Amino acid sequence: MNTEETKYVISKCVCYDTTFLEMKKIMKTNDLKNLDELRKIKEVGTNCRLCVPYIEKMIRTGQTVFHEIIG
Repeated sequence: MNTEETKYVISKCVCYDTTFLEMKKIMKTNDLKNLDELRKIKEVGTNCRLCVPYIEKMIRTGQTVFHEIIG
């Protein structure tokens, strides 16, 4: 990794202190398919909403730690 890639470590919804890994486990355990279904079980991504693109990418790819700003 170069220094730009290690500059950011984004791994959770800060407002609700919930990691993307925890969200991924909840989704797998409950066979959830999208963010709306996840929100019915766990409050995430509804306050500042900055984590929403990361949650959506986590759902698509399974990635739970990010090193880039996405929006």
